[in-house]
Amino acid sequence: MIVKCHTPTKNSIFVSENAGSCVKLVDYLNKEEGPGKTFFSHTRDNISAIDVISKIDNNKRSLKSNQDKYYMLSINPSPKEIKHLAKLTTGRDISDFKELSSSEKVLVFDEFKNYIRDCMNIYAKNFNRDKELSAEDLVYFGRIEEDRYYTHLDKEVQDGFKRPGDLKSGFQMHSHVIVSRMDVTQKIALSPLTNSRGGTNVLNGKKVKNGFNRSTWSAECCDIFGEKYNYIASYNERFYLQSKAFAPYRAKLKNKIMQEIMDDMKEEQKVIYNVKKITSNIQHPKNILRNYLRKTIRDILRDRENEI
Repeated sequence: MIVKCHTPTKNSIFVSENAGSCVKLVDYLNKEEGPGKTFFSHTRDNISAIDVISKIDNNKRSLKSNQDKYYMLSINPSPKEIKHLAKLTTGRDISDFKELSSSEKVLVFDEFKNYIRDCMNIYAKNFNRDKELSAEDLVYFGRIEEDRYYTHLDKEVQDGFKRPGDLKSGFQMHSHVIVSRMDVTQKIALSPLTNSRGGTNVLNGKKVKNGFNRSTWSAECCDIFGEKYNYIASYNERFYLQSKAFAPYRAKLKNKIMQEIMDDMKEEQKVIYNVKKITSNIQHPKNILRNYLRKTIRDILRDRENEI
């Protein structure tokens, strides 16, 4: 799972400038059509693009014209995580997302929305504020996409096997989220791009807490997917594990994997022991009779001693 906040760049086709209207980004995200492919908020589904633009563009009180008004986040499951989620929701073990029917895809999209809403709760809580925030304090809209397309950055395009714009196969489901910089009351500015991980600054003559830890947010989103859907991510799926800052998460994952391996080994040892015991009795039937006679004789002798 890769969960991140995209930094605006001049070369980006959809997040080149976030100090103005979000209309360009909304238009870009509105490209895929079909059942379940509409904007959603923390409490609502099927929100129109016009409504998204209006809510984000008008939630900017106290922000200057050159300040960021919104941010784009993306939540990107690995192919294995998408496959796992599809099997949980549809009961089908598939090799390509295209194998699902429209109604089955909607089931997967709906469950993915639930997970995204969990991620946005974690996003809100990771801001260092006097009052712990939740997703209900945010103004955000998400959009799930089923497909990805090759670009000039892909090796397949550079090697001449694919062309920019060609559709990628396999499991490509992911989501983009547009989140306003201001909270729903338009009194608290929340920037996930701040380099501060906990501190204070002065706003309108008052000291206020600030800070956001992007790495912690990403790590906790990975953890909640595993807990929510009983999924153990591989090292390759947890991109932040290479960082020294996440030694506790590496240890936690390693211990969890080792515990499951040990539990499996114990079960296997029990099975092997029982099989050996049964096999031994079958191969040596005389042992059964001999042991039975010995036990019977001991019981008889014990009873006679008690009588005396």
